[in-house]
Amino acid sequence: MSPEAIKAMLYRRPFIPFRLHVSDHTVYTVTNPEMVVVGGAVTFIGIVRNVASEFFDEPVLVTNRHITRLEPIIEEVTA
Repeated sequence: MSPEAIKAMLYRRPFIPFRLHVSDHTVYTVTNPEMVVVGGAVTFIGIVRNVASEFFDEPVLVTNRHITRLEPIIEEVTA
């Protein structure tokens, strides 16, 4: 996937959380755009294990060519 496509999801306003799917079937959920840094060949994702923390616990590098799709997370509103 192109770095421009990934950045478009990160810089969208209002920001919509999304899932980043990788060719090995791994899925990363991005809920905070500040935890992602996009490069020309790789994307850095900061994985947060402690939801009460503002800091990431684990760094992950994903090769952009292995990112297969970006899926917006749209929460359904129940009446």
